[in-house]
Amino acid sequence: MSVPEFTTCPRCSHPFVAGFAAKASGLSFVAPDKFNQFAFVDEDLAKAGLTKLLPSKAKYFRSYLCRGCELYLVDYGTVLSRHEAERVAESLAGQS
Repeated sequence: MSVPEFTTCPRCSHPFVAGFAAKASGLSFVAPDKFNQFAFVDEDLAKAGLTKLLPSKAKYFRSYLCRGCELYLVDYGTVLSRHEAERVAESLAGQS
């Protein structure tokens, strides 16, 4: 099953720029109900763990950037190695 490619922004219909987000930097999410607490911990959707602090092999998520309205979509469901990301980047460059 192939992953759908996002080509246009759902918010403003400008074209997306396809790229990659680094997994090691983490992907923070805070649910609205957490703000009712005095102290809370964000949810790291990337499950980066100690890779935020320690050296590790590069891993990436596919991402899509809208420069028109500054929306950034990250598909964190699939992790790509550096080699896999390079292959995807080559195919994206061939489409330009």
